[in-house]
Amino acid sequence: MGMADRIIEEDAQTIASADMDWGKLRGKTVLIAGANGYVPQYLVHGLLRRNDQRHDGIKVIALCRNRERAEMRFARYRGRPDFELLLQDVRMPVQIDGNVDYVIHGASPASQEERHENPLLTFEANVEGSRNLLQLAWKKEAVFLLLSSIDIYGRIPGTGRLTEGRYGDLDPLNIRNVYSCAKRAAETLCACYSRRGVPCKIVRPAQILAGGIGLADGRLHIDFISQMLKGDEIVLKGDGTPRRSFLYVTDAVTGMLTVLLRGKSGEAYNLCTEKGEASVLELARLMATQAEGRTIRITYDMESRRSDPAVTQVVSTVCGDSGKIRTLGWEAKVPLALACKRMMSYYGLGGGDSGKGNG
Repeated sequence: MGMADRIIEEDAQTIASADMDWGKLRGKTVLIAGANGYVPQYLVHGLLRRNDQRHDGIKVIALCRNRERAEMRFARYRGRPDFELLLQDVRMPVQIDGNVDYVIHGASPASQEERHENPLLTFEANVEGSRNLLQLAWKKEAVFLLLSSIDIYGRIPGTGRLTEGRYGDLDPLNIRNVYSCAKRAAETLCACYSRRGVPCKIVRPAQILAGGIGLADGRLHIDFISQMLKGDEIVLKGDGTPRRSFLYVTDAVTGMLTVLLRGKSGEAYNLCTEKGEASVLELARLMATQAEGRTIRITYDMESRRSDPAVTQVVSTVCGDSGKIRTLGWEAKVPLALACKRMMSYYGLGGGDSGKGNG
């Protein structure tokens, strides 16, 4: 087994062993939209590992748009009676025979490049996708979970942590905001369907660290990994001072399932940990030290500071307050240093020992 497969197997085991209300999922059917995504795939792995471990009989329906990627991602589950691959675009109505007890919407263009090159697809996958899946949940009397984003808060003055009721400016005519605006609209749809009687829960994840994401994705931590693989260097596009909240994928998935099973309908929960906060420069230094057998340089791209809108318009602090989700009994377990080590090990940067997934 290669290191990447080993990381996935260990993380699936951590999720399957988590202290949660597993009894509510026993014998139930869970539809996961966007299952090809680098985070939603771990929902699939974790639930099916739970079946292997405890024989809970959870039926997983993985809704994916790309057949080739899905068949590669989930090849190990081919022929299993507890796994079904549903190939369709989430922007089209979803028709399923039989019961569906839980619906999780995680379908959206993931990379920065995808969002900016095809903003209409980004908006429709989130908004039309939410409506189609909420309609399904309404017909099937299922519980619905939206994977939203901490990005919905927009630009808020000051440096305090973001609580669920505090919102800032978000220009709807700036195409760079299409992902954030789409998530806001999807949340509003959840509020509408909650009044209609559908149990709708929302999570707003911070930046999630995990293996399985494309190296050209454009997210901060993946940019760092890509640069280290190419030239033993991390190039900062700004001054490195903006602060972000980071969370390892096993904590993210257990948080999602906790909100699905214990959260209140019509409410949103930040999915983050204060222990995982770091500035861009601090994250770069931490990841550089985790690259075993390499000497990583940290440099600055001075031109991008002056001309790149992704740098000049960056929000200084995007760190959520985790107080609300912790009232449900969830708490992050993987320290940031270990999260970085495990993620980097997936890509061959962390040496031979990936550490333990549960911290």
